Amino acid sequence: MLKRFFKMKRNQQVVVYSKAGEEAIQTLGKVSAIGRDFVMLTNLKDRFWISYEAIESANIPQGVPNFSNSHQYFIYDNDLKRKLLYNFGETVSKRDVLIQQFYEESLSTNLRSWKNTWVRVRTGSDTLFGKIMDADKLTLTIALWNEQTKLDLIHITYVQSIRFLSLVSLLGRHQIKKVFQ
Repeated sequence: MLKRFFKMKRNQQVVVYSKAGEEAIQTLGKVSAIGRDFVMLTNLKDRFWISYEAIESANIPQGVPNFSNSHQYFIYDNDLKRKLLYNFGETVSKRDVLIQQFYEESLSTNLRSWKNTWVRVRTGSDTLFGKIMDADKLTLTIALWNEQTKLDLIHITYVQSIRFLSLVSLLGRHQIKKVFQ
């Protein structure tokens, strides 16, 4: 049901209410990618990957018009049509938008394409910071300086991209909990 809602709201503003442990989280952003087990929202500064397991509800923000998606963002391109007909695999594999349209990626596959991005990862009880090093079917590996941490994807509530300068300011204020062992 969530996946269907997000597909109808692609490229539109939504509010997602989720939980990380006991904390309730409200995230506002534009629906950018819909996967098998996650949705990616973007705003002017950040990108959020939220697992469907953590989402309690989703809605359109108050005051934002709700319009039909049936003819929205439809651009007819004869060249693209020809490429899709004759070289489907090659054409789709070169464009992220088409990959998301034709294949529902998993969270791990999508995060793997964002290697070396600085992120804040929220699990049920902890918040970790680092750079995405790798993602496989079961784990996400992030690194902060020379220390790597592997996180089980099933325990991840959301992942938020952060700018390097934001990370530096967080380190300067000693707000990062050191969870590395």
